[in-house]
Amino acid sequence: MTREDEIKKAAKLIELGPSRPRNSDADPKQKKKSAAGKKIKSGKEKSQNNKPSEPDTYIITKVQAQKAKNRFNIYINDEYAFPVDDNLLVQHRLIKGKELTKEEIEALREKGEMSKGYQAALHYLNYKMRSEKEIVDYLIDKEYQTIEPIIEKLKTHRLINDEEYAKSFVRTNSLLKLEGPRKIERAMGEKGLSKSDILTGLDEYSHELQVENAIKLAEKVLKRQRNKSSREMNQKVRQQLMTSGFESDVIQQVMDNLEIDQSDDEEYEALKKQGEKVLTRYARKYKGYDLISRTKAFLYSKGYPSELIDQFINEKKEDE
Repeated sequence: MTREDEIKKAAKLIELGPSRPRNSDADPKQKKKSAAGKKIKSGKEKSQNNKPSEPDTYIITKVQAQKAKNRFNIYINDEYAFPVDDNLLVQHRLIKGKELTKEEIEALREKGEMSKGYQAALHYLNYKMRSEKEIVDYLIDKEYQTIEPIIEKLKTHRLINDEEYAKSFVRTNSLLKLEGPRKIERAMGEKGLSKSDILTGLDEYSHELQVENAIKLAEKVLKRQRNKSSREMNQKVRQQLMTSGFESDVIQQVMDNLEIDQSDDEEYEALKKQGEKVLTRYARKYKGYDLISRTKAFLYSKGYPSELIDQFINEKKEDE
């Protein structure tokens, strides 16, 4: 065989590939495995073929106006996709027949969400000034996702300013509600204001104004406590000033200058009013010594002097 014949023979063998065993010599188990594998593969191919494939193109098929002013629903490939406002609609020329990419759709969804959240925040701010925390909590409650860019936009337009909010909050609560600085400070902390902004706000509340407000509040309390003993009125005023958040030095200054002490006649008239009420109430359950002792104990706990209490009891005995 010539060299040329050997090359032709080798080329023919490469073309044919390695020899395979006849079917009669194949392992029956191997046949079954092979057949089962084909079935599984066939099933997978069918399953994959049944999956809905993503559309090749995304085309706006309808632009529908919402009931809400200046807002629109965008439909893509005859299915609702996302809402937008009139600014986005014009800016991106979202008209029927326009083709969009998947990335453009996602970007428009996010912008639409932000626009809606921003409008909601503006509506929330219409009623009064708000702290940053109040607006964030509001947007979370309304389940908006793009909160951070909304807050940044509000700050850019100077619609959120916690320092100015703190000043306004102090002025409002001190002048209209007669609250003390400690109560106002706690309230500002609950609204998420920083310590720095709180201190800046409290600078608006002078010592003179604190004393003036504390006196006004004390006088209001006294008007409601006229039928009480001098000691009880004193306690009620002090307690109210503490509850309202005034400092101890301001409270003491007010108490030292407030005319709470009543004359003996005024004190006795207040005692008689309370004494008559408690006698009537206790008389339903007690008689004789028990009735007298319980009435005296009650009046003494209200701050009346013992000599006035005895005077009242003796008068009641004489009337019997």
